[in-house]
Amino acid sequence: MPSVYYPGLERLQADSLVRLEGEEFHHLARVAKRRLKDILLLNSGKGTLATAKVEKLEAHSVLLRLTEIKFPEERRHPFAIAFALLRNRNDELLVEKCTELGVSALVPLITEHSIHQAIDNTITRFGRISLAAAKQCDNPWLPEIRHPQKLETALETIREAGYTPILCSERKPDRWLHHLTEEEVGRPCFLIGPEGGWSEAEFKLMEGLTEITLGDLITRAETAGIVVAAQWQAFANNLDQ
Repeated sequence: MPSVYYPGLERLQADSLVRLEGEEFHHLARVAKRRLKDILLLNSGKGTLATAKVEKLEAHSVLLRLTEIKFPEERRHPFAIAFALLRNRNDELLVEKCTELGVSALVPLITEHSIHQAIDNTITRFGRISLAAAKQCDNPWLPEIRHPQKLETALETIREAGYTPILCSERKPDRWLHHLTEEEVGRPCFLIGPEGGWSEAEFKLMEGLTEITLGDLITRAETAGIVVAAQWQAFANNLDQ
């Protein structure tokens, strides 16, 4: 079933009429070639999903009738990932796949060994990628995407948002994620370093944080983010057993 983004669904009810315009309309009418009476899935990005039927196709918009609305349950086991900006836009792969794996928040980091890239449009760029990923996998929750920030500021941001920073360490500690207790983990924010590794000054800032290993092999930074997101899904699932 085709999925389209429609914010504000939580304020509506079944049988409401809504109008779709702009980029979502273009994709629906010109790319997906939807027709009258076709059924669609609407995604609010804030946990609400709705099915809708195409009522009327116009030149620059489409009229939809909501047939069913599913309001969100409490989000279980939220997690965040703070990651260094990467070269060749490899961080876009991390954003895409971690959105598919249900990440709640993304915090881009400017580190001493980060590559230099324009950051003015980072939130817009990552937002576009996460939206496409959420629609692709029917994830009703879009991650919050923070402005790129230095590690010291990010650690404050993470804690103020109620997350527990956990370092995915290149120093290969003995503990894996599944060795941690629920109390140690809390609402985790996993820290993923840059391709050149953390600097000594940055390790100093992270002294006292819980450190975990992602395995014996050295992975690319974007792979590390995807791996820990998948491991968290397995860990969180065990908490519910």
